[in-house]
This record gives sequence, C-alpha cells and structure tokens, in this order.
Amino acid sequence: MRSLLFLILCTVQFKLTAFDLAKMSLEEKVGQLFMVYFDGERTNEDSIRLLKEAKIGGIILYNWANHLNSPQQVQNLCFELQEDALKYVGIPLLIAADQEGGLVVRLKDGFTKFPANAVLGRSKNPNLALKVAYCIGKEMSSVGVNFNLAPVVDVNSNPKNPIIGSRSYGDNPELVTEFGGKSLEGYQRAGVISCLKHFPGHGDVRVDSHKELPVVCKSLSELLGLELYPFAQLAEDAPAIMTAHILFPQIDPDHCATLSKVILNDILRERLGFQGVLVTDSLTMKGVLKGHKNLEQVVFKAIEAGNDILLIGGRDLQSKTDEETHVDTIVRIFHSVVNAVRTGLIHEDRINESVKRILSLKEKYGLSKRISVLADLSRILASEEHQNLVQEIYRDISFKE
Repeated sequence: MRSLLFLILCTVQFKLTAFDLAKMSLEEKVGQLFMVYFDGERTNEDSIRLLKEAKIGGIILYNWANHLNSPQQVQNLCFELQEDALKYVGIPLLIAADQEGGLVVRLKDGFTKFPANAVLGRSKNPNLALKVAYCIGKEMSSVGVNFNLAPVVDVNSNPKNPIIGSRSYGDNPELVTEFGGKSLEGYQRAGVISCLKHFPGHGDVRVDSHKELPVVCKSLSELLGLELYPFAQLAEDAPAIMTAHILFPQIDPDHCATLSKVILNDILRERLGFQGVLVTDSLTMKGVLKGHKNLEQVVFKAIEAGNDILLIGGRDLQSKTDEETHVDTIVRIFHSVVNAVRTGLIHEDRINESVKRILSLKEKYGLSKRISVLADLSRILASEEHQNLVQEIYRDISFKE
C-alpha cells in the first residue's frame, strides 16, 4: 500500500494544529520537544517505539544511522515516518538534516554537491547564497526532509578554531549577515524550515565542543560587535536558531549558552527579539555534558533555560548502559521529563511555551495540513539547473580572484 502512495502527490490531513494545545495530553506535549535519531534505512520497531512511547516531535537523519543511500530511499523513509506519526501521535514530524553544503552534508548520493559557505562568501555575491539555499531546499523538500539545520552564521574570526572553518561565510560579520539573510530567504521560498547556528557564535573557540567545553572570555559588548552581530540582525527573520555549547564567563560564569537563561532569554529573546523556535545543539556532545551527572540533568537544564527542541543526536549517550539501546535511553528521559512536570520540578507553562512555538512552526510551513511526496525526483535532484548553479559559483570566484 505504501509503495502505491508514492506514485502520486499525497495529501494527508493531521488531526492537530497549532491551536489545539488544550487537547493534548502532557505526554504528547513533552514529546514535541524531542528531536532524536534511530537506526534504520526504513521505519522499524525502534522508530515506532519512539512515536508510541515517547510521542516524539522530530527526527534527525544521519548517514551512519539511516544510510541515506539514494533519494528514493530517503523519500520512502520520510513518508513512512510521517505516516506512522499520523497513526501514533497525530502531529507531523519535523524531519531534519544538516545540509550546509561543502563538508557538512547528510544527503549525498543523488543530490547536488553545493560548495561550502566559505566559497560562497568569497564570491562577494549574496544572491548566490539565496539561489543555493533555494535549490538545497527544493531537493530536501522533494524527499520529505522539511527542516534544514542551516545556515551557519558563525563569524570565522579565529581561523584556527577547530569546528567552523569553511562552514562560515567568512570573518566579516556584515558579510556573514548578508549571506545568512539571503540564505534564509532562499529556504523560505523553497518552503523548508531553516535554522541559524550556532548562537552566540563558534568562530573564536579553541576546542571542539563535541569533545570539550569551549570558553570565550568576551564581554557582551564585544560579542555584539562580532559573534552576535549576524544573530542580532537576523533574529526576527529566523524560523529557528540553534544554540552553542560554549561558556561565556563574563555573561554567565555557571552555564554554557545552551543551558543559560541569561543568554537564551535575556539576550536572545528579550534583547534581540527572537520569537522563533530554539533548538539545542546535540545534548550528547561532551561540551554540554561536562560537569553533569547524566543526560537527564542536562535535558532538565536545557528546558529550564528556554530551549524548545531538545536535539539528542549522535551515538554517545552518556547514561546508556551495555544492556540498553539508545531508544531505551530516550524513552527513559522522556518519562523523566513527564514525571518532572507532574511533580512540579518543571512547570507545565514552560513546556506549553515551547509546544506553542513548535506547533506554530509546523502550521506555518504547512506540515499539519499535508505531506507531499513528489514521484519524479529526476526533475529536481542534481538537475542541470542545479549543476549549472555550481559552475556559476566557481566561475564567479575565478573571475573575481
């Protein structure tokens, strides 16, 4: 039955919209905060369990977990995930991937290989960023991936930093802002949710937050002039922003940005006016786990700090034992959050705030009204138009250099 549905443009109605918060159970609300991964190139017992037991609101795709070996396989996987979400939760999934271009791409085989942001920045032509984002967005949307964890708007102010490099448009905050803004516009035109990252900025760190907690000793005024500049200029236009696991001791000496109310609420929301969805960088990274007993403690702090989506990606789940799978861990953490709300450790109003934002985002991008699957991928993926754009970018750079 599922294979037949791929032959047409499918429209599937979901029962809940952004205005149905009062109809949701606590479990359904808490589940919307979770964006997790599972192992499998098609839906399976793990993915169904995450939907049935944890009511998850989002999936992040990885090559090593989901194989992503062809556009048709990705399309099949995304359609089946949404079909199961309709069955077990009644709310569409955010299906996310890191499709930045350059070195950081999850959708490879059969998709256009667009250059890194640094290459676009060298062109000095922001309209190329718009075109690339539009084309990446069309390719993602055609296979059912509705959320791109891009663009990167970290200012690459320290070229020796080990985590950004070519992922950045450059070392000039105005240039990064202009290219980042055009990228947001391109994804918007393509109907794909975009996400500025990594707030407040990874460009001047000395260690990789996947392995250690970076420390940046700058004042707020210094950050506003450099790292924060793109976020300050683009916050009102961004559907989502991803946090960074970085300690800024002059602003909050006790919490990294991901876990800091001062940074996320006082600065990002109150001062910069961001009203969109706040996504953590993966909470399995050692930078955010440092100094904490377990992943549950980090999850609780991330919620309290004001994050909307709890991204639990990657293989390193700190609290996992040899006897359990990562799905066991996620389900256990989900129940821990539900119990924390029921016992008053986390206020339900804090959960409601995030769920409203998440459902509003899904509603805005049409997720709660339909799932669209295009049968003829050959007209979009790695098309002549997209290949010509790649060549145009490199010609433009060669001419200017």
